[in-house]
Parts: sequence; structure tokens; C-alpha cells
Amino acid sequence: MNTKSNSSYHHGNLKEALIKESLKMVEEDGLSSITLRGLTDRVGTSRTALYRHYSSKEELLKEVIQAGFDKLDEDIFSSLDKELEVKEKIYMLGKAYIDFAIKNPNLYRMIFGHELQEHREESCDINEREDAPGFHKLVDLIINAQENGILKKEDAFMQATVMWSLLHGLSNLLIDGHVHVLDNIDTLYELSFKTLISGIAVENI
Repeated sequence: MNTKSNSSYHHGNLKEALIKESLKMVEEDGLSSITLRGLTDRVGTSRTALYRHYSSKEELLKEVIQAGFDKLDEDIFSSLDKELEVKEKIYMLGKAYIDFAIKNPNLYRMIFGHELQEHREESCDINEREDAPGFHKLVDLIINAQENGILKKEDAFMQATVMWSLLHGLSNLLIDGHVHVLDNIDTLYELSFKTLISGIAVENI
């Protein structure tokens, strides 16, 4: 889509407008749709103005991928009910993750795809809480579940990695059409979750 955006911006927040519009372009037509000419046309500014904030497209994309991760974390954790038991929170977190991928397939492919792998590795170190706050919130939930006698007291980081691997793999299979159960995703996820939890629970469910 090359429809010119009606978005406006005030002096000082052009940078925010460029990132926001870039995410829209990804959601509509994928990462390859982002060109500096197309982006500036949609925002209603000049490339000269853009270059005041970003020296290159690569520099812009570094912030776009970070904004994509921020949106993923926001969508997942803003929907979690604080009153839920910790095991239910972990369950709902996983479900929200898969829902995000299905609703935002192009954005999901961008943040985890190979095209921006170098940028992702530079700014999104999963071992650092400030780089991967969403993942470390999952680690915190698992530690909480361990302290409450629900999960085995093993390496919480590794347990979180196993769960993320399951969610990521299932999400990719669904959005790329390898698993044709879009009308029965809840059942598939529930079985996957039970299979995972049964391996790390104090008592098998």
C-alpha cells in the first residue's frame, strides 16, 4: 500500500511519527515496503528532515525493531489480569503471545526474521533485562511459580527459554500456514501448554 498517511506531527516528535508510520507499513505490506521515500511521503515530511534523526535506513530500522518488541510486550502484558494465579498468568501470557503473532504476522516476522537479525542481536540481548524486559517478566513469573511450589526449582531462565521456544515455533507454524487449525487454536494451545507444564511441574497435571 502506498496510501499517503493523514498522520500529523508537531515540532519535536517527527522521530516518533517516523517509527509509528514504519510499523504501520510493516503491518500492511511487510518489512520490504519500508523505503525512505515512501515513509517521508506518508508522514508528510522531507528526507532532509528524516536525516536529521537517522543517518541511514539501517539506523531507522534499529529503532523500528525495538518498537516492534515494545509493542509485543505491551500487547501481551497489558492484557494480563493481576488477580490471576501465577500458573494462569503464565498460561494467558502464552496465549496472548500466539494471538499477537496471528493478528500481526508481518510485524512478528520482522522482529524475529533473519532480515534484521544483525540489528536484533545488537540491541536485543535476551540475557539483559533492559534489552528483553518481556522475556524476563516471564522468568519472574516462573520463579514465582517455583516459590509457590507449582514448578520445579530448576533454572528459571532455561524453563522460560523452553516455553518461548514452544510459543515461537507454534506461532511460526500458524502464521506461515503449516498448521491448519486456525479454527481450533485454543485447543491446540491448551494441549501444548499442558504438555510443557507437565514436564516442569512439581506434580504432573
